[in-house]
Amino acid sequence: SARLPIYALLIGAFVPQINYGFLNLQGLVLFGLYLLGIFGGSLTAVLLRKSLLKGPKPNFIQTIPEFRVPDLTSVLYKLYDRAIVFLKRAGTVILLASIFVWFLSYFPRSEIIQENLEIQLSETTDSASREIFLNNAAADQLQQSWLGRTGRTLEPFFAPLGWDWRVTSAVIAGFPAREVVVAVMGTIYAVGEEAENETLANRLTNAVDQEGNQIFTLPMVIGMLIFYAWCLQCVATIAIIRRETNSWKWPVISWVYMTTIGYLGAFTAFQVGSML
Repeated sequence: SARLPIYALLIGAFVPQINYGFLNLQGLVLFGLYLLGIFGGSLTAVLLRKSLLKGPKPNFIQTIPEFRVPDLTSVLYKLYDRAIVFLKRAGTVILLASIFVWFLSYFPRSEIIQENLEIQLSETTDSASREIFLNNAAADQLQQSWLGRTGRTLEPFFAPLGWDWRVTSAVIAGFPAREVVVAVMGTIYAVGEEAENETLANRLTNAVDQEGNQIFTLPMVIGMLIFYAWCLQCVATIAIIRRETNSWKWPVISWVYMTTIGYLGAFTAFQVGSML
């Protein structure tokens, strides 16, 4: 699941490691998120069956073949065939989406930031200081990129969820594919190119806004987890829905519906949690 890196990052950083017998709180939260997704899917199916898909049940007759243990050759061939289909269709979409996100996060470049970086690097030979300068310059370049500008523009819309422009930018970058969210957060919070989860978790824990208030509070994190449990952030999935239904109607309905319930879930969690 593309959600798993995001779950692992947020749960590892903000959910305490408490054991209840043989159970772990972090594991229970992760399990609960998947149960939440199952609940949301089941509820959606019931609502659609009673509204847009309301009507008599169609007759369904299918001949069931005799059950047999498949041979290894058939299983491997089927796996290979489905893997090729995914790489040709969904994989291509994810690649194009990732390139598009990179373009938005890289351009336009600021010559002033680059000139200041060159001056800072010329004044020191300390590797730790040089890494800090490089990371800060990367974060500054991202802030004035098209992705950063979009995040600042949409920040008021996501402010009720407790998100600032940096979180908003990372979430927007993840709409084509969630796989890029952790990497974008690593760049935004200037933790290096690899965006190692442990370092990034520490940066998120200590992140503050311009007024010095903590950004990643527990209500905000819970809301963000709920958002990712329900929101549709996968261009490949949208492309598959389009291919299976031969229409853009259901991909659009799915995206709007799931994004809306994800937003409302995050809004409720943050607002109620902040009042407690």
